[in-house]
Amino acid sequence: MSDRLRVLVVEDEWLIAEDVAACLRASGHQVVGPAPSVAVALRLIGEDHVDVALLDVQLNGETSLAIAEELQTRDIPFACLSGFGPHDVPSAFATFKFVRKPADQAAILSALAELARTS
Repeated sequence: MSDRLRVLVVEDEWLIAEDVAACLRASGHQVVGPAPSVAVALRLIGEDHVDVALLDVQLNGETSLAIAEELQTRDIPFACLSGFGPHDVPSAFATFKFVRKPADQAAILSALAELARTS
């Protein structure tokens, strides 16, 4: 993919967030965040331009559903980057695109390419 994307990364596990961000930067993308919480992610969405997003489902006792809803309102495509699958999460998440953690660089970049096509 040659287009440089601004990717919001929402992940509460610091090491995973840094691994995902490093993968994105190495591929020429700009990282917005990483955001460890719903509040930080919503602030970043409001303050920064975001092309696509990767969301962890569970964030320190809260879910990223409010972030997903805000992204949908703004027509920003996203995928859930999670150790859970669509059948293991609250039903509101069931129709979202999932990338299974731990995700390698190929899986992350493939998901970004798919998200970019939908934007």
